[in-house]
Amino acid sequence: MLIPDKIHKGAPSTVSFCLSSHELLGDEGKINFRQHWANGEPIVVRDCLEQTPGLSWEPMVMWRALCESTDCNIKAVDCLANCEFEVSARQFFKGYTDGRSYPNLWPEMLKLQDWPPSDTFENVLPRHCDDFISALPYQEYTDPRNGILNLGTMLPSTFLKPDLGPKTYIAYGVSMELGRGDSVTKLHCDMSDAVNILMHTSDVSLSKDQMSAIATLKRKHKAQDRRELHCQRVSDKELDHGSCVSAEGEGAALWDIFRREDVPKLEAYLRKHSKEFRNTFCCPVEQVFHPIHDQSFYLTLEHKKQLKEEYGVEPWSIVQKLGEAVFIPAGCPHQVRNLKSCTKVAVDFVSPENIKECLRLTEEFRRLPMVHKAREDKLEMILHGVSNAIKRLGELISKRERVS
Repeated sequence: MLIPDKIHKGAPSTVSFCLSSHELLGDEGKINFRQHWANGEPIVVRDCLEQTPGLSWEPMVMWRALCESTDCNIKAVDCLANCEFEVSARQFFKGYTDGRSYPNLWPEMLKLQDWPPSDTFENVLPRHCDDFISALPYQEYTDPRNGILNLGTMLPSTFLKPDLGPKTYIAYGVSMELGRGDSVTKLHCDMSDAVNILMHTSDVSLSKDQMSAIATLKRKHKAQDRRELHCQRVSDKELDHGSCVSAEGEGAALWDIFRREDVPKLEAYLRKHSKEFRNTFCCPVEQVFHPIHDQSFYLTLEHKKQLKEEYGVEPWSIVQKLGEAVFIPAGCPHQVRNLKSCTKVAVDFVSPENIKECLRLTEEFRRLPMVHKAREDKLEMILHGVSNAIKRLGELISKRERVS
């Protein structure tokens, strides 16, 4: 049964909803799922990998399935500089398990996004693609091929279909919140619903020398912030010890998911404090087109405390474990920070419950500047899905009237 639950011991105390994959098989679990989903609430489903064939999702194993040589280069994103660069596959995957650092011992956080590309994932790694789809909970909604409640599957073959995934995200992570260069997915809002499953993790520990170096550098960062931004809200204690979420056991990724109803207050906070955030090469955010769709902000623990104090807003905070699926409703802004090196796979879908929100977001995205990186037109898919759903509903009503 779906019940309120503090997601995991050691996690922030915000309440969300959890259930096991076994509970989804029963009628009660499905009813509860739909009730909370219709309310625009995120849902966590545990133990999703129990019924899968058990393929290895270790990134090096996946790479070898694609390429015989581990010496060829791949494009990775440096989270501190927020830019792409080339690194050998061997070096990247070694860092995934052992960690990497800059000469000053600051952790070097790298990530691969959408690798392999989602438009070729099914072709180049067909067994892994099937393994992931078999792990998806509630496949009526989430199956990207045949989900009967997934409006994204209803486009005719003559239509240009949007890229709904699966998409793979492979990234480093450490439990300490660094404040600069963290392995994060910045705050953003998807136009459709999404489900994200944690398929593999690797725990990377920081040495005592690194911890000492990080503390020293954090103090320098604080002094720089005070000079540049005249901001003194971060305490010396926080900077010395770092903000940590317990990553003991299997917890590997911290999700912060905001309610749709809180979006206006969240946007107001970000506009008010935009200069306090760091972006490319740790420079302040200079321009804000849209505080959420720009994907320029990650709210640290201190930012979240300030947001609650000033606006009374706090997110659902979830520490995702291996084999857990996180469902994110369309229209809920969210951000993610890796507490360990993680391999996650996600698919987008369009559920009947959230079609109204998808349409609202589509119009919102269309109002962004033409050159905006977040602008993407899924309107054709959504409108066709609505039309198809209305047509099917009419057929069912007519059939029922004839029977009665």
